[in-house]
Order: sequence, then C-alpha cells, then structure tokens
Amino acid sequence: MLTCQPCGIKSIPTSAEVNDRWGNGGSGIGAGSKAIQSALGEYFERRHFYMEVMPDQQGPLGYSLTPEEKISFAVALSQTSEKAHQPEKIEEHTFNLSEVYRSDDFSSCHIPTACISLSSHKIESDNLLYPQRDTCGCSFHWDPTTAIFGSLKEKLERQFLAKFWLTKRCNKIISPTDTVNMLRKSNSCALYKHLLRAGESTIIDISDANFPGSCILTVYGNHKKGRHVNYCAGMAYAASVEEAIEKSINELWQTYRFIDVFTATDSAHSDIDDPYLKYFLNCNNYTTYRTITTTLIQPPPQPSKSFEFNEQGLLAALDNQHIKGFIYLKPMTINNSTCYASKYISPDLFLHMNNSANINLRNKYSEKFLNEIYEDRKKFMVPFP
Repeated sequence: MLTCQPCGIKSIPTSAEVNDRWGNGGSGIGAGSKAIQSALGEYFERRHFYMEVMPDQQGPLGYSLTPEEKISFAVALSQTSEKAHQPEKIEEHTFNLSEVYRSDDFSSCHIPTACISLSSHKIESDNLLYPQRDTCGCSFHWDPTTAIFGSLKEKLERQFLAKFWLTKRCNKIISPTDTVNMLRKSNSCALYKHLLRAGESTIIDISDANFPGSCILTVYGNHKKGRHVNYCAGMAYAASVEEAIEKSINELWQTYRFIDVFTATDSAHSDIDDPYLKYFLNCNNYTTYRTITTTLIQPPPQPSKSFEFNEQGLLAALDNQHIKGFIYLKPMTINNSTCYASKYISPDLFLHMNNSANINLRNKYSEKFLNEIYEDRKKFMVPFP
C-alpha cells in the first residue's frame, strides 16, 4: 500500500509511505517522485532483511573464517551476548551461517546470519549471543555497486553518531546564517527557515576526519507545551557539508511528520513494535534537545591520508585503520528487473546502535576514544530513530 502525503505548502517536501500486511514499511521524502522512490527503496530493504535472509550453512565461526576473523567475531559476540561467555566458548557454538564477501578481496566466506537478518526466523538458537538487531549498514538499490556504497555510508554514519553520543564531542556547530548561505540553492532552504521560525534547530558536524565526506546531525527542539513535536532529528553522510546538511534536514522532516501525525491521531506507543522507534517517541521532549546539543566542540586533527568519497574510498579508509569487514550482497528480482540488498558487517565496528545494551563497546574503531566515553551515556541509547 502506497500512501502519499503532500504538504499544503509548496516549499515543504512531499512525504510517502509504503506498507504491507506483514508490517514491513518504508518512508521517503523529497520533491516530485523522489519521495515515492525513496519510500519504495526503504520498503524493499526492510522487507528483505526482516523476511528474506536465510542461512546457507550451519557450523562454528571457523567454518570458513580465518583464525583472526574467527577471534574478532568471538570477542564481539562475547560482548553482545545476553549471558557472559568467554570468546573461546563462543567459537565452539554452532551458528546458522550466511554467505558474504570479504571487503578487502571479495572472497567468499560465511558469517552468523544473526548479524545480517533483522528477525530471528530460523536462527533462534543464536538469539542469546546476538539479541539486538537494527538496520545499521543496510541498503537497497537497482545497481550492486550503489547498494554496497549505500551500506557502507549507512554503517559509517551510525558509527560517527555513536561516537558523538558516547563522547559528547563534535567538530563544530554550524550557525543558522552559515546554514542558510549553504542551502541558498537547495530545496531544503525554505524548510529549514520554517523549522527556525517554529522552534530551534541545531546543525552539528559529527564527521570523522579519518574518512572522506561530511556527516551532519540536525536536531529540532521546541520548549512550548502542547506542541506535538518537542524533539526530532535527522542525519546524513555525504560528499560535501552542503549536501549532508540538505539531506539531514529532509530526514529530520521525515521524523517530524511521523511524530506530528502519531501524536495528532492519539496513537498509542504500545502500537509500535520497533524498539528504536518506541524509544525515540519517548524522547520527544525539549530536555532531549538540550541534552544532545550540550556538546564539547573538538576540531578534528588533520588526516594522514585523503580518500575519495565512493565505495572504493570508504573501503580504503577502513583498511587504513585495519578495520576488516564483510559485505552481504543478495540479488533479487522485482517486476522482471534485478535489484540488490546489501549490508556491511564488521566486528571491528559497533555491530548495532543500542549502546545501552548488548553492544560490542570495545572494538578497533572505539579504541581511540574509549577513555573519552562518559559512563552516563552508556546507560541511555542515542535518541535517534
């Protein structure tokens, strides 16, 4: 079912939603048909990772992984497990496995299906070792290279977000004047001005200097009681800061629209199944906005190397930090056309985004800022949908 939600003001982008009878959904935002295209892409992505990922084999971590890869997964899963397990014990566990490709040479191997699938269908025996699942690193596109690039961007922007939340550090806060100047030729400029008139909006640069491109987190706050939306957020990782700001504002509007309609229709939080979305709705207050905008500005150091903002550049940047990963790429057929679902998985990064529970907090990416993490931030998941 496709639902289009055009706005009454031409300067605000259109929203679209796609849902099916099994509860899979996708939403999109943009001008013209772009909203529908985005919603369909997100729908097919969610449908695949919730319902269509199946194990190929069963076996221990060492079924087709090298000793180093096996140890990396075992250490990560010993942290995500519901019960305390030593890595050696996890290495002996019989996992449901799915085929992936090593990101350095694209050779085939198998990793736990639980690290790919968003449901527990046919992998119930692995739930205790990896109970938290989310869309971190998932992507869908008609072109396989673009799908892989999308999964890499999605994975990395979530790493930057986790680092920002746990350390309270960002590169800079971009002023409204500078934002308007950068958006002057963008369709998002009018939307940004509307948000400023309605409440408060803060543009936060959370980029990582070790990677190309810019990552922007945009948050909105409103202290007035009776408003449907007191806090919401949007984020984007793109080649330039201007493009990242534009996309993050559009994503913020997507969440704004959802909270507004959800509240206006007196919907119950109990109707929401997704734990991330339910938590995000509970964060709909001005205090959350004040919390997330109270940050320490720490300009990034000059990177030792520069990389292109494409799939090869992101993979090279990961390899430069000795972060090893795996690419899940599954072709599908829709209306006689081939499309691809992709997911990037690495035990050297945060495997999922719930930093408050069952997360591999210690990994190669976090080792550089582990001593900068605030203990109180470990108790609460980052307020992001």
